[in-house]
Amino acid sequence: MYRLTLILKRIAVPLLFIVVEILAISKYSSATSFTRARLLAISNGVTGAVNESFGSVGAYFSLRSENDVLTQRILELEAQLATRQEVAERGEVEAGNVPYLFSQARVIKNSVFAQYNYFTINKGRMDDVEPNMAVLTPDGFVAGYVLDCSERYSVCMSVANRDFTMGGKGKNNEFMGSIAWNGDNYRRVNLENIPHYAPFAKGDTIISTISYRFPPDRIIGIVEEFESSEDKMNSHLTVRLAADLSRLDRVLLVKFLGGEEFKELHSTYEPEEEK
Repeated sequence: MYRLTLILKRIAVPLLFIVVEILAISKYSSATSFTRARLLAISNGVTGAVNESFGSVGAYFSLRSENDVLTQRILELEAQLATRQEVAERGEVEAGNVPYLFSQARVIKNSVFAQYNYFTINKGRMDDVEPNMAVLTPDGFVAGYVLDCSERYSVCMSVANRDFTMGGKGKNNEFMGSIAWNGDNYRRVNLENIPHYAPFAKGDTIISTISYRFPPDRIIGIVEEFESSEDKMNSHLTVRLAADLSRLDRVLLVKFLGGEEFKELHSTYEPEEEK
């Protein structure tokens, strides 16, 4: 009983204050229609803010599922595009004979500031991932290719890697060269071995050439600078990558069904191509 008395003494003043406040607010709210409306507006404002906060939190946690849906839709569209390209190039194609297979993965580890940059994805051999599969962003921009796989994970070589090479060409003029990274800025690569007379200009789009890794006509980047070599025989182009490699999250994996045949044939004549 003594303890209860002590507790009541401690909370008596705050309790009395709360009771008085409730009575005051009740009296004020019933005074006029204006005061009732004002209190209701304040109450609704507070409630709305709380609901909006919870709604924002819910929307944030729903982003992953929405991204999955969007990425899956991109896969379907990519497959349809590959089929139409095959039809256009060959005139006709058997049902289901699609040259490229698309799947999706998430980047779980990434580097961009080293000289030899790699990123790891959450898919491996048990998901039918294989070395030399192209890796694109959901927008279809070149990001790298699969280098090695375990059962559940794969390590990919980034475009921003000194060992990375691929074929590139102008979207509008079809002059081909080799894409390589010089180890400087992860947002820029070089397009080499371009004839000096090739009509390139700043702002031109550079796309991929067909290889055993990459499908053709995928955007690599935009020409920022170009200059002639010392012997005036070739041009050196600086290309700003379309893919922001530092923000890789969802990616598309592309398997060229004729990749091994393509590689075997070309390795006879070009053994150094795309090591």
